[in-house]
This record gives sequence, structure tokens and C-alpha cells, in this order.
Amino acid sequence: MEYKALYRQWRPQNFQEIVGQSHISETLRNAVKRQRIAHAYLFTGPRGTGKTSTAKILAKAVNCLAVSDGEPCNKCANCCSINEGRSLDVLEIDAASNRGIDEIRDIRERVNFAPSQGIFKVYIIDEVHMLTTEAFNALLKTLEEPPAHVIFILATTEPQKIPATILSRCQRFDFHKIAPREMEERLRKIMAASEITADEGVLEIIVKKAEGGLRDAIGILDQCMAFCQENIPLQTAYDVLGMVKGEALTTMTGAITDKDAARLMSVVNELFSEGVEPVQIIKDLLEHLRNMIILEVCGSSSQLVVLPEEEREALIRQAKILGADWLSKTVSRLAKIDAESRWRQNMRIVLETTLLSLLYEGEDEYAEKKEKEQKAPSKEKQAKSETAIVAKQAVKKAGKPLEEKDIVTDPDAVTAGVSSAGLREKWPLVMDLVKKKKKTAHAFLAESRPLKSQGREFILCFKPGYDFHRERIESQENKEMIEDILEKVFGEKLCLKCIMEETKGEETGDDPVQRAIEIFGPDVVEIEE
Repeated sequence: MEYKALYRQWRPQNFQEIVGQSHISETLRNAVKRQRIAHAYLFTGPRGTGKTSTAKILAKAVNCLAVSDGEPCNKCANCCSINEGRSLDVLEIDAASNRGIDEIRDIRERVNFAPSQGIFKVYIIDEVHMLTTEAFNALLKTLEEPPAHVIFILATTEPQKIPATILSRCQRFDFHKIAPREMEERLRKIMAASEITADEGVLEIIVKKAEGGLRDAIGILDQCMAFCQENIPLQTAYDVLGMVKGEALTTMTGAITDKDAARLMSVVNELFSEGVEPVQIIKDLLEHLRNMIILEVCGSSSQLVVLPEEEREALIRQAKILGADWLSKTVSRLAKIDAESRWRQNMRIVLETTLLSLLYEGEDEYAEKKEKEQKAPSKEKQAKSETAIVAKQAVKKAGKPLEEKDIVTDPDAVTAGVSSAGLREKWPLVMDLVKKKKKTAHAFLAESRPLKSQGREFILCFKPGYDFHRERIESQENKEMIEDILEKVFGEKLCLKCIMEETKGEETGDDPVQRAIEIFGPDVVEIEE
């Protein structure tokens, strides 16, 4: 026996069976019941929402020999011939493959012939937006003055491509994406009739993948049922659909909040090994971040997000850490990459580099914010600091040497005064603070060493050949950031000066012993006779 696909088996046979389009089915049913049939209809909307099915039901209803309350009986000769696809009065034309003027001229010649069996001749033109300009012009005359026994039903997913002259001569019906709950009810009915069950969550991800198209959802269910016998496990659904599990997505965003690049790359690599495509990871991550934004903005009880309670709570926690601003920018960025994916060559590299950039993005701002919070002085400390400045100015005006007792110091601050020993001791702390604030600056700074502090200048010496690193550190942004850290560590405002280390054999005129003492300190340098 020939197998018939599920979506064909469960195609609606009357207006009542149409799912999620009651505003259309009720209007057409009443039109048939009151015999107010238009000569041309335009059905628009996303794929898989019932446009062609509704067109065939309307064709049956206007030709049915025993119509009841506007519904076709599906038993008379006319209904049966239409259901079986052998009616000569209902012609379905695919405009994608019959888009020229010759095909439309053929229709114009045939419309004048009376119906062979039914009451009306119905022309269903699918994907009508694919017709050429000449074909539309040829069709226009027929739509203007059609024979009384002819009905045109035009179906399209892109109504904006149809000329206004055609649109103005049709009754337009807009099909909407079908609501998830209505799709789930239909799928459960199909599963019950097929005597098959599914794990919790299976129908949810099928509906999510179908994106509002019931035909797609039934097709996916058919594929899952072919893979299993009596029950559809959740893992099977993920394998068939090639989708990313919610758990993996939560782990990915958790790695981003923890700045854990190794864990993030490990999860991505595991998804690749399971056969998940990079573009699918981007799409699922977009949906995941979108759910975070909704929960952050609309509250944890928002019905716009359909997730299990445990997964919902995990998303709320992460959304509070990442923030609505970061989430919005990231969604915008990923959406752009998703839109451009068809033109990009290696999407795996694009995905990995994008995720890593997201991980480090905002790290500098986060560290700066954290530092400001920790550094923010209390009113008492601020008063002490102001007193210290006044004391310094008073001593200087009196012409007296500045002594420690003349300055009110903050007990939590690092002792001021930069000696050679102090440079060596506190430089690791400087490097650590720079790394926390800006990793790139830390990498450039790693190729240098503190030489000495001379007056208000902090002299930094770079290795030979590292001119680029010196230039990057001397940039205004990096220089100001490092000078702020030096002030925090050494307790006074220092001006950063970068020099290059002299190569061997180059005459400097400096005393090598004195230079060694300046660099390493008198306690380290030992002079042997």
C-alpha cells in the first residue's frame, strides 16, 4: 500500500478543521452559506499556514451538491473528485514553474468554457508573486471581467510583489502564524490517532522549529515517528532536528558570564561533534538570548517565554548578570551574522571568534565598574584626603620640608614613595590590575620592565624590536589607564614614559655599575674585585 505523508493525511477537509485561522474560515463559510462568492481571492501568509488547503475547501464548498451550513459534504461526486485530484473544474497551477505570459494566455482562452461537472471553475494559482510582469498584465484583463462561472484564488507568501492593479481586484485574506498551543493540540491528536507517545518537551521543540507553520510541524513529527516505534524520546527529537539543547545553551551563556573561554569552546566543539551546524547554533542562541531579554524586561512570570520552570530560573539568573543592554547588543550582532551566513565561507570560525569576542566584550567596563565600586571613598576618607592636600599646600607655602607627620594619610592606601625596591615589589600588582582591566594592554606591557621612577616620571623600558608594543602603551587610552593604576599602587600621580632598551654593544656613556644598581637595587648588586 502506498504511504501517504502525515501532512497529506491530516489536511483539513472542511472549514471547521482549519487550525488557527478562524477569522478566515468563518468568513468564507458564511460567504458560501449566503451565496456571496467573489470572483477573485488573494490568500497571503507564511508557508504551512493553510492557504492552499483553504483554497481547496472553498473550491469544494462552491461546487458541493449537498453543502450544509456553508461546509462541503466531502461525499458527493464533486467533492470526491476534488479530493482525489481528478476534477476538471478545479485547476491548481504553480506560478513558480508556469510564470510566463503563454501559460496565462492559455488560462484566458479556457475560462470561457463552462464547467464540465461542477458549478464553478476554480483556478488556484500558487506562489502567484512569481509571475512575470507580462503575465500579470495578461491576467489583469481576465480578473477585471471574468465569466460568472469562474473563481480565481491566488496564493502567495510575498504579497508586496503583486501589482496594485491585481490586489485591488481581489478579496484579500491574511493567514497568520499558528499559535504554539493550537499546533500542540493538533499534534497530540495526530499522535493519539497514530498510537504513539512522546517524552515531555518533544512537542515544544517541534513547534519551536516549525516557526508557526503547521505543515512543517506535522512533517517533523512524521520524521520523528519514522525514527521511533512507540515513543519519541527527547534526544531523538534533538537529533532529528539538529537543534541545540536548552542545557547546552545555558552552559554557553554561563561560560560567558564566568569569562571561561575553555568551557565555552568545549561546549561548542561538543555540539559540532553531535552534528549541529554553526548556523543552527546561532539561531538557537538568538532564541535563548531573546528569552533572557523578555524575562529581564517583562518579569519572570511572562507568558511570552515557554520554558520549563527550572530552565526559566537559570535564564533569569544569567540575564541579571549580563544585563538587558548587553543582551540587546548581542542579539543585534548575532542576528546580523545569521542574516549574512549564506554569504560567509567558514561559519565555524565565524561562530567561534564571535563567541570569544562576546566573552571578552565589556570586560574592561565591568572591571572598571568593579574597581570604582571598591575604590569609592567614604565621606570620612574623602575628608581625610582633602585635609592631606591642604596640609601639603600649607607646608609648601611655609617653605618647610614635607614630613610624614604633616600629611593625613589613608590607612588603607599603599605607602607612597617609589624606590627601586618598591618598583620590583609592586610591579606584579600593577600588571595584575592592568590584566583585570584590559587584557590587550597587559599583553603589550608584558614585553617591558619598570626601569626607575625619576621625579614624577615612571620610566618603562621595552625590549629591542617591540616598538609596536611601546606605541600601543603610549596611546592615550592605555597611557591614562596605566597612570591611574600607578597612582593607586604607589600613592602618587606619576607620568608614564616609555623608552626602548639599548642593544648590546651600543655605547651609552653610563656607568654600568650605577645602571645595575638603579635597575636591581643596592641589596641585589654585588661588586666583585
